[in-house]
Amino acid sequence: MLSKEEILGLIQSGEGYNAEFKIRVPSKLKELAEEVCAFAKAAGGVLLLGIGDDNENHGISIDNAKRSAIQNSFNEITPHIYCPLYQVYVNGKEVWIIEVSL
Repeated sequence: MLSKEEILGLIQSGEGYNAEFKIRVPSKLKELAEEVCAFAKAAGGVLLLGIGDDNENHGISIDNAKRSAIQNSFNEITPHIYCPLYQVYVNGKEVWIIEVSL
């Protein structure tokens, strides 16, 4: 689990080889699963939901139904990839983290 300081560092550094930002959950959850697969094939990485391409923390709220749908899309990846999905409050705004480690 990343600390708030690590998350702030990722936001300040911007998107890159190991970091991807999404201002909102894509309507096609397959897009998130594809990002997870790309990170798994590389050196791992982190998806930050609620962060814009401008490195701005816009915040995002994900209800239980959407969270379950996201996790179900990850469960369809074969072989299974462990990638925790959790929320953190950064500067008073809700940010969701998806970590993909090797």
